[in-house]
Amino acid sequence: MRTDLICGTVLLGVVVVFWLQRDYNDRMSGILPDAVLAALSLLALWIIVAGLRSPRGEPRDEPRDEPRDEPRDEPRDGPRRATRWRMFAAAALVLVGWAIGLGLVGFTITSVVAFVAMTSLIRRGRPDPRHLAVDTAVGLVVVVGCFLVFTRVLLVPLPVSTVIGM
Repeated sequence: MRTDLICGTVLLGVVVVFWLQRDYNDRMSGILPDAVLAALSLLALWIIVAGLRSPRGEPRDEPRDEPRDEPRDEPRDGPRRATRWRMFAAAALVLVGWAIGLGLVGFTITSVVAFVAMTSLIRRGRPDPRHLAVDTAVGLVVVVGCFLVFTRVLLVPLPVSTVIGM
């Protein structure tokens, strides 16, 4: 399965859904969201075109100009394909959990947890406590920075916790 084509198509679908749900009070309030949607649609189209232009027979993570030493006995990309699908499913579950958690626990806590979960998924091997501490610190800085930009600069309210009451 071509994950780049799936990614580009899903991103384009998300852009279309958000574009159809636009409802601004005045013309000026939609400048930033429309610019972001336009940029995301260009990115989605670029991903799709790049996916269609890349050769199907060659995996992307191996050098293309070096010949292989010996032929493989196992089916091409067999174990790696299963790992890709597990990672894709795990990432989708993290995103769904993040979306559900936004209304229950709020933006900041849910986003930090989702950030740490995603970085743990991306990291090769088992993360140690030092990696988790660094990922949590970076997640806090990024999420609090986004929170401040949205609430103080752009004046966009973000979800707050219905469970904790903050």
